[in-house]
Amino acid sequence: MRGKKTGGRVKGTPNKATKTIREKLSEVTSDYYNSDKFFQDLAQLEPKDRVALMERLTNYVAPKMQSTTIDATVESRKTIEDKLVELAGDE
Repeated sequence: MRGKKTGGRVKGTPNKATKTIREKLSEVTSDYYNSDKFFQDLAQLEPKDRVALMERLTNYVAPKMQSTTIDATVESRKTIEDKLVELAGDE
C-alpha cells in the first residue's frame, strides 16, 4: 500500500536521540550559568550588549506579552421611566 506508514516511531512517542541531546545541553548550560565564569563573561560585555543578552535570555524564562486592544464602546440602555419622561417632555 502506498502512503501507509509501516514502521518507525508511533506518533507522539518522544525521539530518544533528541531527548538525550536536550538533557546534555541542559546540563552543560546549567553548569555554565551557575558558574563564576558566566558572571565574569557577563561583566566583560559592554552595557548595551549585556542588556541585549539579558533580553534574549529572558525570552526563555518568561513568555512575551501579547499586545491587546480594548473596544471601549459603551451602550447605555434607557429604562421605561427614561423613555416615558422623554415622551412627556418633562425632564
